[in-house]
Amino acid sequence: MRTIGADELASETLVVLDYNDDVVANLLATPIELHELILGHLVCEGYFPIHFEVDDCTFEVLEKFGSFHANLSSQTKITRKGDSERLVTSSCGACNNEGLEQLISNLPLVIKDNSKVNFSTLNNCFKTMRERQTGFHLTGGMHAAGLIDSQGHLLFISEDIGRHNAVDKVVGKALITNTDLFNSTLILSGRCGWDIVAKASRSGIANIASIGACSSLAAKAARYTGIRIISFLKDDNAVIIGNN
Repeated sequence: MRTIGADELASETLVVLDYNDDVVANLLATPIELHELILGHLVCEGYFPIHFEVDDCTFEVLEKFGSFHANLSSQTKITRKGDSERLVTSSCGACNNEGLEQLISNLPLVIKDNSKVNFSTLNNCFKTMRERQTGFHLTGGMHAAGLIDSQGHLLFISEDIGRHNAVDKVVGKALITNTDLFNSTLILSGRCGWDIVAKASRSGIANIASIGACSSLAAKAARYTGIRIISFLKDDNAVIIGNN
């Protein structure tokens, strides 16, 4: 038995996302890459359209009593959704939704990708992502998400205590760098649930690959939106659901 120091624990704290000084969401998240987190969250949750002027946004972050306030300011109008004061935990990506049918029927459709799955490329990118997961290597308690371009290059990875937060961050990086999300593949270090499919559909991402399993609701959402999920990826084998 060994004693774990505080510096070896995955960081989880309250992160308040503000847009033009109004609260959009309260997240439990790892307080890194907060600019990317708020940009990605606004698109992945449907507040912002996929195409908006990132350069017109200003960003600031304040730390208050151990929590973080990330404020984004812009002239872009957002679509208000439900109770913005509700806390979204690191394990909950659908806590603001009511009604099972709405979880799928309200999702936008994506432009289908009919290309053949390249298992070699995916495995190489997952290997690279694992090597770059410094937070996980230190704590054993952080999820990762990555984005692969149409040429098979791993462009970005992000880590967070919450799977959905990691996805928000990596999408935020794509928005900041004007990366083509429509021809990208989202990769996940763990499982793929409904919340991840929902974020991908709102971002226009047509392919998701995960090391872990795909949930039944994620599969239904993928079939409805036109997204392809490549789950249980291992060597030259996987379970492919959706647009295959």
